[in-house]
Amino acid sequence: MISPLLTGLDVINSWTMSVWLSIIVFGLTVAYIHEQFVYMSKRGSLPGPILTVPFIGSIIQMIQAPYDFWHGQMEYGKLSWNSIIGRFFVLIADSENSRRIFERCSSEMPLVLHPNATRLLGHDNIAFMNGDVHKKLRIALLPLFTTKALSIYLHIQEKAIRDHMNKWIEMSKASNNGIEMRPLIYDLNMNTSLSVFIGPYITDEARERFKNDYTNLTRGMFAPPIYFPGTQLYKGVRAAESIRRSLQSIVTKSKHRMSMEQEPDCLIDFWVVSTLKSIQEAKQNNQPRPLHSTDEEMAKIALDFLFAAQDASTSSLTFAVHELCKHPDILEKVRAEQKALRPDPSVPITTELLPQMKYTWQVMKELLRLRPPATIALHLAKKPVQVSEDYTAPIGTIVIPSIWSSNRVGFPDPEKFDPDRFNEERKEHIKFDRNFLTFGAGPHLCLGQRYAMNHIMLFMSLLSGMDFERADRPNKDKIIYLPTIYPADGCVLSYFKPSY
Repeated sequence: MISPLLTGLDVINSWTMSVWLSIIVFGLTVAYIHEQFVYMSKRGSLPGPILTVPFIGSIIQMIQAPYDFWHGQMEYGKLSWNSIIGRFFVLIADSENSRRIFERCSSEMPLVLHPNATRLLGHDNIAFMNGDVHKKLRIALLPLFTTKALSIYLHIQEKAIRDHMNKWIEMSKASNNGIEMRPLIYDLNMNTSLSVFIGPYITDEARERFKNDYTNLTRGMFAPPIYFPGTQLYKGVRAAESIRRSLQSIVTKSKHRMSMEQEPDCLIDFWVVSTLKSIQEAKQNNQPRPLHSTDEEMAKIALDFLFAAQDASTSSLTFAVHELCKHPDILEKVRAEQKALRPDPSVPITTELLPQMKYTWQVMKELLRLRPPATIALHLAKKPVQVSEDYTAPIGTIVIPSIWSSNRVGFPDPEKFDPDRFNEERKEHIKFDRNFLTFGAGPHLCLGQRYAMNHIMLFMSLLSGMDFERADRPNKDKIIYLPTIYPADGCVLSYFKPSY
């Protein structure tokens, strides 16, 4: 027989649970309605989703299919809105307003890389700097990209590319399933960056340690923001600290070597020469030590350079292979130009020879226009920001210029891979110069753009001496984000061999 007391307690417990569930549902409903009204007040008349998923917004779509999500967002028009995990954002798909945001980047509207970026790279990362401190650092870094410096880098870059292409030839011979270029080009760029930036100071053992640490750093950047031992973010932070310690030791060695008036052999050397001169001038004038001149400070900035160079270059070189496979007529024109300029393919490429490669330059420029490695750039509005003539983004808005969209504004038949648009007759690089935002604009315009463009031209020049063919993969023409863009199949080649 069931006790009346127990029956009564069950009824009370059931009623209590129902009340609490009702309160929770009511609370969540009120919170959701409030969220939607907040978004309505922020977005004004901007196009975008009619309603968003409660609290999480469009994060699931963005993670599952980032290309479809962002490019679907661009199709709303010049300005559109959406939300991700409670963060309201405005995407800008026209060139003038996009450029205006880049040019107004400041402490009141800083760049935002990723939620994990400051923990991994520090608040004093060059991307997060603004104002006078940032301006002085950029001036101090100018000697790293003089014609003399770029000429030395070019020799190092060429050797690395030739060595890796020889490896790819052997890999292709041994493979029955083709070779995937994206990871191979990633490895090429890592070795090239290490050789250019710190070459004479790094051993083979240290090079492998750098690669492993850098891989963990990159994975940490895009891992869940959960920080405790064992998580990928924790491994990324430890990796960043390891890289900084190694770089600090290298800066110390470079300062010792350059103080003995040796010739610079890498990027760190050129920076150290300039820094030692600045330190000496400050002493003579009884002025404070220059900013970013200690071994530790220089190591942090060197890490920033390594991080910035890797993924963007890997994306561009992978798409260079992809597009030249798709357009054999364009590849033949590059080959013809290279044969005319270098009948002997073993002849080194110099900074004097690069300007003569007019068609190769056009292909490089079109590659960067059509396939910008970073398609968007996030900025945080710390005060109301006038995005266009008729819309002002409120405080807390993530303002996102679309580099992908801007690079297509004005250009005839913008989705066509057409290097001739940059020839002397059409001059679209002059007509639509303000729309080309692959390297950004304003105070954070990419310092290393000449180095990056030289790297792409050098790669295509040497690539033209090879025969290669795209393997037939179902997704070879689709694009994925990793986080820069790549062909979805990783750009698999059926074969890779010399053409002579």
